[in-house]
Amino acid sequence: MSKPMKGAPGQMGLGGFGDGSVVKLDGGKRMRLDDRVDFWPGSQTWKTVVDGPDGPANGIGFTSLLDYLKRTREAEGRPVAGPVALASDRTVICNYCGRHADLHGGLDVYPDRRDLAQRQFWVCWSCDAWVGCMKESDEPFGELADEALRAARIAAHKAFDPIWEQGLMTKREAYDWLAQALTMSREECKIGLMKLEDCSRVGQAVWERFGELPPS
Repeated sequence: MSKPMKGAPGQMGLGGFGDGSVVKLDGGKRMRLDDRVDFWPGSQTWKTVVDGPDGPANGIGFTSLLDYLKRTREAEGRPVAGPVALASDRTVICNYCGRHADLHGGLDVYPDRRDLAQRQFWVCWSCDAWVGCMKESDEPFGELADEALRAARIAAHKAFDPIWEQGLMTKREAYDWLAQALTMSREECKIGLMKLEDCSRVGQAVWERFGELPPS
């Protein structure tokens, strides 16, 4: 088996692959992308089901997957069209590179999520970073997040959410407790706004108070 690939920043989203290129399988646990690659969101691993120009391939991380699909399409003479930015009078700066971010529709970022079709995101494709906007608005919900930060926030939610989902506390009580445990204000205590280091503190705080909680 070939060595797993790791992607470099600068890859566009899957919006340019066209309708029908993302199919959910196994109840959403597995995704078939561009009719040639299977991706498991839970483990962030992927492998080809149809060999590319260089044979079979596999990798870890969504960025490396996009990189592989983009390069494969280009080698086959079917380059991926970049998603078209939406118009906005707002200026949002990428907190990673300092360049202007672009406003995009939800399907440019998450083409398999039809429920996000009406949402908007500020995106810096070169940094593989984005942030969602407030509902029915182009106002960003905090700073852009790259792949590492997005994964950390997902892990923090997996550790924290069972507290209120399993009835150990109400959701309000759980966030009040978490804010106190992390010594931050209640307004700051939103996982979607947390930095990388604070996300790691969430899991530790939950473990110290509740032990290892089963997933909901």
